[in-house]
Amino acid sequence: MDRTLLISRLDLQDDSNKKHKVFFTVEGINTPEISNRLIDLLHNCKFVDSKDIFFKYNGIELNIAIKQIPEIIKMLCKENFSIYEVYQPYNPE
Repeated sequence: MDRTLLISRLDLQDDSNKKHKVFFTVEGINTPEISNRLIDLLHNCKFVDSKDIFFKYNGIELNIAIKQIPEIIKMLCKENFSIYEVYQPYNPE
């Protein structure tokens, strides 16, 4: 079944510290092994506050600055997590 997902365009030139909700689709997040490893990694991460981490059924939503996305991706890849999407969910504010 196809579902429509509205996303906002990421402003790659945004080098501010303003936080945005950014979603990372992570393979296997619904398994205890992957989710526990991810929890440990993010809680020990110096640049993501634990109150800015939200686990979803197919990935994680982080409240982070746009400029932190490459750091997060590098960190996840280094720890052998498979990432399939990175996007900012649409919020009509």
